[in-house]
Amino acid sequence: MLMAFYTKSVKQTLDDLQTTSSGLSAIESKQRLRQYGPNSIKLRTEPLWRKLLEPFLSVFMAVLVVAIGISLWHRSYFDAAIIGAIILLNALIYYVQRFSTERILRSLQKRSTVKVEVLRKGKSVTVDAVNIVPGDVIVLDEGDKIPADARIIEARSFRVDESQLTGESLPISKQVETLGADRQIYEQSNMVFQGSFVIGGEARAVVVATGNNTEFGRLSDLSATSEEVNPVERKIDALITQIVIVISLIALVTMGLALWRGIAWDEALRFVIALSVSAVPENLPIAISIILVLAMQRMARRKALVRTMGSIESIGAITTIATDKTGTLTHNKLSVQELWHPRNQRKYTLQTLADAIVPHTRHSVADPLDTAFRSFIAKNPPANVRKPIKAYQFEHALALSGALYHNGTQYILTLKGAPEQMVERCDLAEGERERATVELHHLTGLGFRVIALGHATLKKPLESLEALSPRQHITFDGFVAIADTLRTEAKSAIATAQAAGITVRMITGDHFETAYHIGRELGLVHHRSEVFDSRQMSMMSDDDLAERLKTIRVCARVLPEYKHRILEILKQRDITAMTGDGVNDIPALTNAHVGVAMGSGAQIAKDAGDIILLNNNFQSIVSAIHEGRTVYANIKRMVTYLLSTNLGEVLVSLGSLIVGLPLPLTPVQILWINIVTDSAMVIPIGMEPGEARNMKQPPKPANAPLLSTFMISRIIIMALLMAVLVLTLYALFDHWHGADYARTVAFCALATVQWAGAFEARSDYESLFRRIKKRNTPFLVGLLVAVGLQLIAIASPFAPYLHVAPVTATDFAIVTTVAFVLPIIVLELHKWFGRTFLGKRPELN
Repeated sequence: MLMAFYTKSVKQTLDDLQTTSSGLSAIESKQRLRQYGPNSIKLRTEPLWRKLLEPFLSVFMAVLVVAIGISLWHRSYFDAAIIGAIILLNALIYYVQRFSTERILRSLQKRSTVKVEVLRKGKSVTVDAVNIVPGDVIVLDEGDKIPADARIIEARSFRVDESQLTGESLPISKQVETLGADRQIYEQSNMVFQGSFVIGGEARAVVVATGNNTEFGRLSDLSATSEEVNPVERKIDALITQIVIVISLIALVTMGLALWRGIAWDEALRFVIALSVSAVPENLPIAISIILVLAMQRMARRKALVRTMGSIESIGAITTIATDKTGTLTHNKLSVQELWHPRNQRKYTLQTLADAIVPHTRHSVADPLDTAFRSFIAKNPPANVRKPIKAYQFEHALALSGALYHNGTQYILTLKGAPEQMVERCDLAEGERERATVELHHLTGLGFRVIALGHATLKKPLESLEALSPRQHITFDGFVAIADTLRTEAKSAIATAQAAGITVRMITGDHFETAYHIGRELGLVHHRSEVFDSRQMSMMSDDDLAERLKTIRVCARVLPEYKHRILEILKQRDITAMTGDGVNDIPALTNAHVGVAMGSGAQIAKDAGDIILLNNNFQSIVSAIHEGRTVYANIKRMVTYLLSTNLGEVLVSLGSLIVGLPLPLTPVQILWINIVTDSAMVIPIGMEPGEARNMKQPPKPANAPLLSTFMISRIIIMALLMAVLVLTLYALFDHWHGADYARTVAFCALATVQWAGAFEARSDYESLFRRIKKRNTPFLVGLLVAVGLQLIAIASPFAPYLHVAPVTATDFAIVTTVAFVLPIIVLELHKWFGRTFLGKRPELN
């Protein structure tokens, strides 16, 4: 636990760090560098062995490995080779995607060596920031990036941009005086923190923490949470686990039943192998992986870089978006919102505003207030544009900055600064002073930062603003209201998300009034009761906070650890996405189900995100949700299709045993259908185009099952139909032409039934005759591939390997027609029943 150096005086701080105001010696610095290590953040990265094993660590892969074992046990080397190829292909897709993502991330990262001015026993030297150690005294000037956490020991008009750490858009004034205990980061005005920028003044500070011991580094530790399986993958894993358990029990019962009926043990084992192979959805892992990779490519074209495939599944099921404000909903760029003058003389206010801009010459990082003023003046130029003869940087004691101009034999001093002090110092009539005070309260109540303007006539120039006499006559020229600029697309994107049933919450470090004003502008809140001052969190239990968050849409004054806790509570009942771009967002980004980072944000934030928006556009989040919902809907269709076909194959094998028929299909025939026919159709089913209705319905609850009762009933109906049809055809043709002929008929019928099931799987409730009008080119290609491969299996030299016998053209035509038409009739009736009696309208479901 680091000491609270902000509570210590300068002397106490220097004594505790065993240093002086003139800094360490070179020898002491080298010793401390060995003791504390380099000033760099060490992130907890995934070890290489974990990256290599990652694609194999799932229930899917376990199922496939078991399938290989069963095939090798039965010496079905061809079957084992096919399954092994599936495993390797799935791993290859994972490795290629991960490499591509990390390559893009490396290209996004801008590496540069930061130099820092340090005192070495009173002598100023320049060193690499990585070599800074606790006890070093650093010299900070306008434009510098602060290299470590430090206690200020000297300061002159010193202001810092801490938005990356606290989310506060406005610059923070810093000073030397000792503070009381229990101050939050944004209240520690005598401290500076790594990653912040100096925007005005100069200071000296003694380094108190480096590397992972800084506030910046502490956030990286907070972000190192345990890896979680995404909610959709968890549902699929649970479903597959249940299938494996059920099939294992069925296999044991089947083995016992076969032996009890007097079947030889090797024949009984063949039955069990056929049953197990039928039930295992070997092609589901590779099919889902391909669908997710294709979705990742589509999202990349829309400037959304997806780092993990599972994020696509999860974002489609998102119920809550917790979004940072600075840099996400806003540009993190201040702009002038209003000008006000007590006598409504806008031209005087505009002229003073133009004259009061302090020229920026030394560094590339300018005061954001002057940048905002400069942009406004460029669009609203005053009548007289002139150059100052002297500029005065912001004086903290006076809360003023300004510029000096020639005016004949006299001089004009233009001033801008804190409104209360300016109104107090200006010569105003009592009525004008009251009007100014009322307007000031009005503007601050709207969440604006207010700057006051004034000017004075001088007989001679001033060396500094400190030389300005308290009795100097100052004319009040009005107020300038400024605020962070909202992204133009943010409001409509939020409205789209809300229309889709997704709750959007803004989480910001801003003051309550500022947060309320921005939340109202974005359509997030309508009254103050929907805004929460997060400083109350320290006194609230998790249950109390969870209850409060139900009605809250904007959280103000949020610290990084508060974001972490808010996300923890939201995750208990929601599937959450967190958006952000700053260091302060990292714990929440890693703690959400889906972390969405901005491409222009801090590199560490991009490393923590699951999805990176390269165009920093909040609208891209909505597009990602639409893509995710499309993928989620298609995955459910894929699962429904595969479960219905696999269950049908199980019932074919089990039914033949119960009714006393020989095994209708060999294990290799079933594996052929599962891998070749099913795979050719299931992947195109997963590529059904997205529909507008996807964003016009609320997301399913986080604890909702993957498949609804209605879809489970379809699986059962399809499986029973498949079993009855195949066993009936097998029994008839076995009686007429013998076992080999009947097995080939059953093989053809089973494949054809699955093609019909694939047509019906394109939609949950919409009629096939309407759905077929919607183009899905991959589906047509997949169908042609499946039919072509099946014809090769039946009428080629390859047929003997699949135990296929010749069948007459007439029988083949009759069998395939019946096997294709009958399932379509039954499933169309099922869809009609859902639309008519259960209200399952395609446009809403």
